[in-house]
Amino acid sequence: MALTVKDILALPALKAFSLIAGEKGLERDIITAGIVDYEFVEGINYDLDNAFEKDSLVISSLLFAKDNPHLILPAVKQLIDAGVSAFAYKSIIYDRLPDEVISYAENNNFPIFSYKEGTWFENIIFEVMAAVESDDTRHLSQLNIEKLIRNTATQGEIESIRRGISLLLNRSVSAAYIKNPSLDAARAFRSFYMSKNLREKMIVAKYDGGLFVLITTGIETPAAHRVILDEACQILSLPVSADDVTLSRIHPASQLHKAFQDAYFGWLAGLISHKKTRNYENFGVYAALLPLATTSELRSFSENYMEKIKGYEETVEAYVNNGGDIIAAAVDLHCHANTIRYRLNKMKELLNAKEETDHELFRDLSIAYAVSSVLSKSY
Repeated sequence: MALTVKDILALPALKAFSLIAGEKGLERDIITAGIVDYEFVEGINYDLDNAFEKDSLVISSLLFAKDNPHLILPAVKQLIDAGVSAFAYKSIIYDRLPDEVISYAENNNFPIFSYKEGTWFENIIFEVMAAVESDDTRHLSQLNIEKLIRNTATQGEIESIRRGISLLLNRSVSAAYIKNPSLDAARAFRSFYMSKNLREKMIVAKYDGGLFVLITTGIETPAAHRVILDEACQILSLPVSADDVTLSRIHPASQLHKAFQDAYFGWLAGLISHKKTRNYENFGVYAALLPLATTSELRSFSENYMEKIKGYEETVEAYVNNGGDIIAAAVDLHCHANTIRYRLNKMKELLNAKEETDHELFRDLSIAYAVSSVLSKSY
């Protein structure tokens, strides 16, 4: 499960918190933390509808209500309406809140805490965000992501991961995988947790030197998900354009593993084929082949096939990546087209497949090469 109000109370910066109302709300989710003060000052026209994050811990000194305790209850009502999970105030202006505030919080199971001076707002926020990040990382660990990609996670494990991360995937989900030598995954990961706009609709996870971008939104169209991916690339300063990234199909949240599979194998297909494709569906046979590459049948076929034509790997790669175009393969390898034809005929001999047409040879070479690339990760 995602972190709850009760969970974060164990953090060092929050151990001085005293619960004064809303004990029945301690199981509310916490995915972020923020500060409130000037938002409720009388006479200031502030956009309260977008001021607070759902499932957050909000802290305040109640400076906005100095000499005006009647402002506290409307503020608490606004926080509850915004979906805030808990409220904590530093008791430097008010040691005790008005009775009507306590009563309202109790009736709405809304936890309110007080704490003394000595703890900085920044320390509270830092520790809460570090705990959320750590919890996300625990659920989206390298091992768990590997199980999702390889389709070895049980439905119970998938559901546990879905419910455990701070982004609650209640509707649909898509994913993209980004990996290149210019990517600073650790920096992008930290930047993500500093961005309020991104945390509401996506989450990132580090995997094998790359970065997964997991997207969820109420608008279940590829265009809407692509807009969020583009926003992520810009805000996180990723060394790639969203147009150059393969976006998975949109899946129900219960099929989280399929989004990871689409994203990873889509990236892998582009790497193997040297082609940029925006949508996973456009990878043709790769879309069906790569998720099955580690099965015993395909593994055996590929290993036996590639062993017989050992020494011709470079030719196979150029021939396959150029869609069976002999002239284009020759250009890539800086040789004559007849050299490619000779090598293909030689491969037919080694494979005991002299009667095969070039189309049949290309079909088998494509499959064997793709599976071999996945298994060896020599790409």
